[in-house]
Amino acid sequence: MRRDLPSPTALMAFEACARLLSFKSAAEELNVSPAAVSRQIRNLETYIGQPLFRRLHRGVELSIAGERLFDPVNQGFAGMAAALASLRTIESDHQVTIGTTVGFAFYWLMPRLARFSKARPDVTLNQVVRDEPINFVDDQADLAVRYGTGQWAGQECRYLFSDRIYPVCSPSFLAVSGTPSSVTDLADQPLIESHGIPGDHWLDWTIWFRYVGHRAAGIRNRYLNYLIGVQMALNGQGYALGWHSFVGDLVASGQLVKPLDIEIDSPGAFFMTSPIGRPLAPDAAQFADWLVGEAAR
Repeated sequence: MRRDLPSPTALMAFEACARLLSFKSAAEELNVSPAAVSRQIRNLETYIGQPLFRRLHRGVELSIAGERLFDPVNQGFAGMAAALASLRTIESDHQVTIGTTVGFAFYWLMPRLARFSKARPDVTLNQVVRDEPINFVDDQADLAVRYGTGQWAGQECRYLFSDRIYPVCSPSFLAVSGTPSSVTDLADQPLIESHGIPGDHWLDWTIWFRYVGHRAAGIRNRYLNYLIGVQMALNGQGYALGWHSFVGDLVASGQLVKPLDIEIDSPGAFFMTSPIGRPLAPDAAQFADWLVGEAAR
């Protein structure tokens, strides 16, 4: 049977291209270059002896041969994914793995996990925490939380929440620098920059000032990690952008203050994501429902 089948890599590239109708989106999902996807499709077309796609000015569409091939290939991969998920559930012994950024894990998820552990003490929750995109295969993650538009190739997305964003600083810093009377005054203060995942529409100081109608001066401190940026604000080193879901408790307790009554709605939102075509194990599905419920609270 193996002699009658083409390369599995070529079939995987075809399935993604046929499902997404985009070589570029398929390349993003498979974490390879568009050229590599095109090469695999050409190899498969050579093997079959006829074109599988009609190349259009914007995107592609399946040829008659492509339509005949897509269903069995798609069902084959779906069947393998379901079988592997079932076996993985048996071997995992009630384990769920979720990937998040450092800021989301520390400020939002960790304070809430005790409630899930109380409801399901038999489930072990593993976390992959980093400020780069989660790779579901390499990281062996069931779920991930991302900020952005909710449009990521090959990922099913469930809305969690939007946010409010406003400047924050420590009371000690405010006592020394004085309360700014306007956004213009704020722009001349030390501004602590924290970056999110590249390409996920993270809002920084420059964009925040643009939303409130002001052009910012030079940002004096640049840091990749939101946790470090907030800690610098707590230490009295300047202003950080406070995402309310992360710093709301620190403001309520007085550890951080809002010097101006100005905030904006986040242009994106937080979403829970999982790979399309890979069914969630029962424990992961329950944790996903719990996460959506917590966000609704």
